Amino acid sequence: MTMLRAKSEIDVHNARRTIELIGRLSDNLIGWGPFGIGLDGILAWVPGLGEVYSVVAGAALIFEGWRARVPASVLVQAALLVSVRTLADLFPVLGSIVVDFFRGHRIAAKMIKHAIDETLYIQGEESADHPEYRATLARVREGMEWRRVVFLGAPTTSIYRAPA
Repeated sequence: MTMLRAKSEIDVHNARRTIELIGRLSDNLIGWGPFGIGLDGILAWVPGLGEVYSVVAGAALIFEGWRARVPASVLVQAALLVSVRTLADLFPVLGSIVVDFFRGHRIAAKMIKHAIDETLYIQGEESADHPEYRATLARVREGMEWRRVVFLGAPTTSIYRAPA
């Protein structure tokens, strides 16, 4: 399973973009002012399809957050938000109306993106001697910032070779 985890800042960036896309498609495909509706709200009116979409989109959010090494506490909160939205469909008409106004996927996506943005990702093996880590630790100790640090592991080499 560790081969699915982000191993570079590009992997983290791509996971963040996927999370952003899922949040936007799910709850803000058509927006006007502070209001919007997405695939989640539209499909909620089709029996069974809304639940399937909600579960798949929610699982994709959590998976991409896990890939980007987001803290488990944030992933649990995001899963709870998506679960509330999914369980709303247990109530036939009222549930569909709630889904139109409760933007669970978008809120969960924002939480996960915030956790990614507040993390310093360092390419390389975990080491207290890494210069970027030491500089960040000094700023944290001075109270200048608070950031979580994640070491992504040894840089991977690409097997892609440009045509000659």
